[in-house]
Amino acid sequence: MPRIKIGDIHINYIEAGDPAADTILFIPGLIGLSNMWEFQFPHFSPRYRCISFDHRGSGESDKPKEGYTTARIAADTLSVLDHLGVERAHVVGASTGGCILQNLSLDHKERVRLAIFTNTWTAADEYMTRLQMARRRILESYGQEAYIEVSSIWTAGPTMFRNDLEIMLELEKKQKETIADSDILTARIDMTLAHDRLAEIHNIDRKALIIAAKDDPLTPPYYAEDLNVMIKGSTLHLLEFGGHNSYRRNREGWNAAVDAFLAENEKGA
Repeated sequence: MPRIKIGDIHINYIEAGDPAADTILFIPGLIGLSNMWEFQFPHFSPRYRCISFDHRGSGESDKPKEGYTTARIAADTLSVLDHLGVERAHVVGASTGGCILQNLSLDHKERVRLAIFTNTWTAADEYMTRLQMARRRILESYGQEAYIEVSSIWTAGPTMFRNDLEIMLELEKKQKETIADSDILTARIDMTLAHDRLAEIHNIDRKALIIAAKDDPLTPPYYAEDLNVMIKGSTLHLLEFGGHNSYRRNREGWNAAVDAFLAENEKGA
């Protein structure tokens, strides 16, 4: 897979579609794998240039011991766009990727055309803090593989275990093959708790779609409802099902919602 050098590290990225077409950049969540978007690339690449990447500390990207903040990964995101010659893109951020998209929309808004937040949150409240700390304790007590397998209970959800088990296990296999050391995983969990642009979110002025699933146990829909109130003129779309990785479990509904938003809003964006 292609890689680019950013400072002292290399970032793995993937792309599909016509390089001359409008770009959609897909930012993965805490898992950090570009593979997360395997159901979006075939759908959108006939019309768009689709780009994603493995976060630093994940997948095929390098895994430095330090530098794990959502702001640092936002900077990595810009470096990927710069390397590929993309001045502006529609940007999709899932979960932790949605926090990264908050940074981009606030600090580098000239690079964002339309913003699509999915299954994400604003700042860690007591619910999010307890959940992430539980994942951290599992990692510290039982190791990386247990962390991956228990995390899938929250991220994939019961219906993916029942209906898409082979797909889910294949993703877990990729995680296990490329997993970082526990201290790096701990730093990545901690960055989700440290992220807080809550007081500034109302300044986001990009047209935004906010997608949530009603059955998401990791980022309940109230986070999406909060974002919708804070981002003036944003559109809220609640999926009846899909869990935390709704773009994978309910890919038809998720893709259709994004299609409709792009068709309505991308002209002139």
